[in-house]
Amino acid sequence: MEPAMSLCDLKRATRRKRRVRLKLRSLSSVRLSVFKSNRHFYAQLIDDEKGATLAAASTLEPDVLATAKRRVNSEAARVVARLFAGRLDGLDANYRKFVLDRGSCRYIGVVAAFADELRSLGFEF
Repeated sequence: MEPAMSLCDLKRATRRKRRVRLKLRSLSSVRLSVFKSNRHFYAQLIDDEKGATLAAASTLEPDVLATAKRRVNSEAARVVARLFAGRLDGLDANYRKFVLDRGSCRYIGVVAAFADELRSLGFEF
């Protein structure tokens, strides 16, 4: 079992999340928010002007659950990216460009694999 986050780590993650969100507010009204836990990976496209979630995908989907056995890994993130891209294809063409809101997650590992797969599928951020 992994130890819980220390108070210092929690404060660092909160500061990182706040810093990322402040930078993103000035760039675009549509953002791709990602969250990674120890077991699952979640992604959703949010339109801040409308206050609505346009599309969402996660490792909790039945298609992805077979790939991600117990923990989230890069391959599961790539499958989530392909599923997410399929859902975005049904939306308007102006939703192909957005900003990545990584929250308190660092841009390495699973988050980077997800972003690289989306970029290879033709999305810009």
